[in-house]
Amino acid sequence: SPIPPAPAPPSPMASSIVRLARLRRLLLGSAAACATLYNGRDGLIARAKSYKAAPGGKGELITLNAEFNEKVSVSTEKMDWVASPIPNVERKRVFLHGTKEAGRVTSVVRYAPGSRFHEHPHPEGEEFLVLEGIFSDHSGDYGPGTYCLNPEGFKHAPWSKPGCEIIVRLRQHPNLDSEGRLLSWFSGAKPRGHVVIKPEEGSWISEPSWGSSVTKKVLYQEQGKGYEDSTWLEKISAGSTRSRQVPKGMIEEVFVVEGNVTAFGSKHSKGTWIRHPEGEATVQTNQEDVIMYVRQAPVDMIAPPLK
Repeated sequence: SPIPPAPAPPSPMASSIVRLARLRRLLLGSAAACATLYNGRDGLIARAKSYKAAPGGKGELITLNAEFNEKVSVSTEKMDWVASPIPNVERKRVFLHGTKEAGRVTSVVRYAPGSRFHEHPHPEGEEFLVLEGIFSDHSGDYGPGTYCLNPEGFKHAPWSKPGCEIIVRLRQHPNLDSEGRLLSWFSGAKPRGHVVIKPEEGSWISEPSWGSSVTKKVLYQEQGKGYEDSTWLEKISAGSTRSRQVPKGMIEEVFVVEGNVTAFGSKHSKGTWIRHPEGEATVQTNQEDVIMYVRQAPVDMIAPPLK
């Protein structure tokens, strides 16, 4: 029988595209792993992508609970409220990395009834969960259990008619630096979106690999845009153990919304903020069901080197 003709060689452009695709897959893997972290020789975290950093203001550089290789817990119920620069708005800070009023910070914030902020932007983003009362801005009125992510470029002038409490992270959701087109193509980088999830929205899914009585509801996840951080609510039944692995170069932050847990050999009540470094993250529940607010993120996303 006649020998079939050899297939035509691919065009130079097609070959280039294939090579780039292979290189992208080799360097970045899936979207979820496209920014794998590792410990460099000098002990610092190195990574394959970079984030756009906004100016951090002037003043003394401060760190509070910024030792990311250590286990940390803070009971906000035992802390005193501290006045903020805005009248009738108080806060309890559990993490700070940067300057006093323009650093990366995690706080429980309390609005007195009728209090109001002036309009302001959110460089590197704002993320919060409403714990009590009603939080309002031009995008809506948000009650307990509502989650919001306000990305870079979002502006608002929030207020609270009846008063409210929220747990908020500031400047810990930077966009990927995609100024170079090639870098943008490799990473799939796009700006973060504005996210609002109310308590009745979203689905609870079982996480049997974490424990037989663990379910979670995803609040934020944009891996398709190149962001490997994620935020979720987690329910754990009474008398259960939850254990998961925090990937290398990342940390897990937990805020106990309801109930109490045992972690690091100690009991932690409602309102406790807990940070697990990379490795095993285990909590145990006691005589009641627990709801936790959880975020996993790479260290250098929330705490790039201070300059």
